[in-house]
Amino acid sequence: MDTETLQRVLEDAGLTGQQSEAYLALLELGTAPVVEIAHESSVSSSRIYEIVRSLEEEGFVETLDRDQLYARPREPVDVLNRLRHKSEMLADAAGEIEERWERPDPQDSRISVLKRTETVLRSTGDAIAESNVSVALAATPDQLEELRPSIETAAANGALIQIAVYDAGDADVPDIDGVLEVRRCPIPGPFLAIVDRRYAFFAPNVHSDRSYGITIGDEILSFIMHWYFRTCLWAHNDRLSIDRDQSPTYVSIEGFVHDAASLLRDGAEMTLRVIGHRTETGARVDLRGTLVRATWGGRLEPPRDPTYTDLAGQVTLFLETDEGVVSIGAWGALFEDVEAEIIRVEGIDLPNP
Repeated sequence: MDTETLQRVLEDAGLTGQQSEAYLALLELGTAPVVEIAHESSVSSSRIYEIVRSLEEEGFVETLDRDQLYARPREPVDVLNRLRHKSEMLADAAGEIEERWERPDPQDSRISVLKRTETVLRSTGDAIAESNVSVALAATPDQLEELRPSIETAAANGALIQIAVYDAGDADVPDIDGVLEVRRCPIPGPFLAIVDRRYAFFAPNVHSDRSYGITIGDEILSFIMHWYFRTCLWAHNDRLSIDRDQSPTYVSIEGFVHDAASLLRDGAEMTLRVIGHRTETGARVDLRGTLVRATWGGRLEPPRDPTYTDLAGQVTLFLETDEGVVSIGAWGALFEDVEAEIIRVEGIDLPNP
């Protein structure tokens, strides 16, 4: 590296132009009178004493009083540390700029492929923190810990959060405030998040020779991810915890009917609160009423103990409300009055034996 370039690097590290020039001159001279440093650089004789004193204060040189004032370079530990710190900061800044440039807004792109799992996690955290409807998340304990602040923010905003954690039984699973339910996945699997039915995030955790991830801003593709989560990562796994302070709550009709089918077959009367939107107008609705019936495949009652395969077709609830009977459909409902996003069970009256 030539002297001119080295001088620019020292200036980038915080020295002034005259400080860097005087310091480089002293490195060439070794121990020398201060006036000689002025002769070997462009620093004027009237300024050289001030410049050398400032370099001494910063730990670059030390001065010696003889017949005249001498200076010599100090062991360059501080100089090297400063340059290395600057280099690390620049490298970190470059990496952050690249990551932020690569990180897409799911609203702007239906599908984006990212180079790093870390970028997927950050994008997921941003989306979760803005959620106010629902979050379905499958992750390792370490990934959950990283996403904890975003999850707690979403819970405070009223989002219903279900977590499938990859845990063989020996991991320290984070206890996160506000989560509706946590289930254990004993077999490792991919990182997956479905947020507010609009966004999905995916990244492999195992069996991949390189880091990558996908962000999705599309309801249809997010629905496919939702079914993968529901059938492969949720339905057959053991529950670790559930928030008993919340009434039984579901983010899908399929989940509700799966659990309630036997009660419905036995004639139980259920009072439900359904939050969703009108299928024709998109207007938000918050309905309360009595469940009149549930149909499967448009005409049949669901079986007593349905599987998620049984419920993969059209499932409809009919709710008696103040405005009459309202038909409630699942994610992507076309024929019903309302597409349900949240179903809360507010009361159950069992028939007399």
